[in-house]
Amino acid sequence: MKKYRKLLSIALAVMSFSICVLPTTAFAANEDIKTFEDNYTVEESEMIAYAEYEENLKTRATGLILDKNFSITKSGSSIKMNGFTECNSSVVQCGFKEIVVERRKNSSSSWSEYKVYKDLYSSSNSYTLTTKTLSVVSGYQYRVTVIHYAKKSLFSTQKIEASTGYLSF
Repeated sequence: MKKYRKLLSIALAVMSFSICVLPTTAFAANEDIKTFEDNYTVEESEMIAYAEYEENLKTRATGLILDKNFSITKSGSSIKMNGFTECNSSVVQCGFKEIVVERRKNSSSSWSEYKVYKDLYSSSNSYTLTTKTLSVVSGYQYRVTVIHYAKKSLFSTQKIEASTGYLSF
């Protein structure tokens, strides 16, 4: 994170002085800038700086998600999923960006995707997933990872990842 902040501040400094028509060689004494310029063209460094700036804005949005929960239960040879995301009143989208059901053999240590649900949200300040049922195969363990999602504007979003425990079938 420190590296990205440093790159962002360097790129913004380069852009500011370029606008003022100062030569970029005025920074030749600073090794960090020299290394940065050696690896990227000015255009590439500006694009990287803007992308980092945009990402920092997105990740700094907090307080949009007020409460959240997600759980799974076993029902015969099926998994029942329930959850909710509650957001503050200023959001325009609230819910789940992604719900991933993962599985692994009972004797394995690595998880693989079994089923993916994307973009389950509403245009209000809350979203409830009411008992989504998924049939599963026996001989596996299943868990669910989710991304709770809230969007206030293009540059103001919040995502919170969560994971359930596993169930054996």
